Amino acid sequence: MHIADFIAAEAQKPFRWSETDCASTADRWINLQTGLSPLAHAGLIYRDEFDATAILIERGGFPIIVNRAMKLVGFEKTDAPKVGDVGLILRSGRMCLAIRAETLWFSRDESGLIGAPLDAIWKAWRIECQ
Repeated sequence: MHIADFIAAEAQKPFRWSETDCASTADRWINLQTGLSPLAHAGLIYRDEFDATAILIERGGFPIIVNRAMKLVGFEKTDAPKVGDVGLILRSGRMCLAIRAETLWFSRDESGLIGAPLDAIWKAWRIECQ
């Protein structure tokens, strides 16, 4: 699936924890591209904001959790993310997991869709078909 088609389809969906939050959206993209699910491999199963917050507290915070999940499934970090890669971006003082599109980082949160500038990246992983 092309990234533009994925973003268009995701934009039609309402926000729901464990379905269309930033981590679930990125995980769905990764799964479509590689057949792998970092969330499932790392046992990061949550139903709602309460569950997600509990996981963040128990496992050391969002950046640590994401880094461990990506490492667990074998994705390599990259300093030069390209279209289709996944990364942690900084937005309004918070970290979001996002997907690199042509001209921006795509993500979402409770307030809606996010189109962050390319320089908002903090850490990225190469996503390639397996």
